[in-house]
Amino acid sequence: MKILIILDSECYNHPPVLMGKIISSALGGTVDALVVVPKGGHEENGPAVAEQVVHDLGEIKPRILIEEGDTTSVIKKVIENNEYQLVIVNADRIVRLRKTVDVEPILIKQSEISLLITQNIKPKIHRILLCTACKEDDFSLIQQTSMLAASLGASITMLHVFAGAVPSMYTGLNQIDETVEELLQTDSSYAQHLRKGVEILKDSPIESEVKIRRGIPLEEIVREVQTENYDLVVIGSSDVQRGLKEMLLGNLTIKIIDQVELPVLVVGRRDLES
Repeated sequence: MKILIILDSECYNHPPVLMGKIISSALGGTVDALVVVPKGGHEENGPAVAEQVVHDLGEIKPRILIEEGDTTSVIKKVIENNEYQLVIVNADRIVRLRKTVDVEPILIKQSEISLLITQNIKPKIHRILLCTACKEDDFSLIQQTSMLAASLGASITMLHVFAGAVPSMYTGLNQIDETVEELLQTDSSYAQHLRKGVEILKDSPIESEVKIRRGIPLEEIVREVQTENYDLVVIGSSDVQRGLKEMLLGNLTIKIIDQVELPVLVVGRRDLES
């Protein structure tokens, strides 16, 4: 596995480094730390941040890249010249750069590379909330998340939210949460894909559970995070058709980042284990 941690020379952020250490220790592979010295920044800060990164990663020996120039161009060049499986960046960079004209802080093939946005990191990941859409594209998402959870020694709660009104088969029921088994027995496309997802989880050496809700996806995800003690939220990127710019400007991903106050992993199609 090849990980890229993106850092700003003007403000050292520990969360991406800590998360890089956690993931790399669990999955192995290599770590690159890109320290971007922006235009008008202080050149001497680059080596200082790099030294702190090496110290914080401990036994993990990163390749340090100190690059000066336009932040977006620097990041784009590094990503295009390397085959990364995972890019890690702090949430404050995402929020900060969304407010600029050039909002794409990472011009990556978002459908391929996984993106981990960090905030409020814990020393160990025990519980993962996996948000799915009960469709075929989610199978890779479930498989990769299961692999990650097994490596981390974490459990998975797989949550699917039926957006809007409750499906007609459940009219009159107060909670879909209590009808997972009934849904699995039906012939609907949701049930077929959910059954496959459940099989993937059962075949993995991890503790797992499945929850189904109805309502507004963001609200239900936030409610789940507020009522349970999770360490990481995982979502898929298969529905992002216009790249990271679209993802950052207004879809569910950025809303989750704004409200759940947990690390969010957007899983791409490039295998995390490759």
